[in-house]
Amino acid sequence: MKVRATDKYEKLNVKDKILSRVPKTGEVFEVSDERFKVLSGNNEYNEVFVEKYIEELEIATVKPKIEKAVKKTINKTK
Repeated sequence: MKVRATDKYEKLNVKDKILSRVPKTGEVFEVSDERFKVLSGNNEYNEVFVEKYIEELEIATVKPKIEKAVKKTINKTK
């Protein structure tokens, strides 16, 4: 499962055991379901260190091209 690190790692200066470092706020990494339960509140700090990460899909939008008819006029000099 992909998770995103909250700011609690940096505020409490807690090193993640699996990563062996302090994850940056917003960093996305992979954890097991059991590890997610621990990091989401069931730990000795009673803090939420991660949140589930849901990948955002980019939706392509197509804007129709509108062609404008331009009337050309010629100024004749007399």
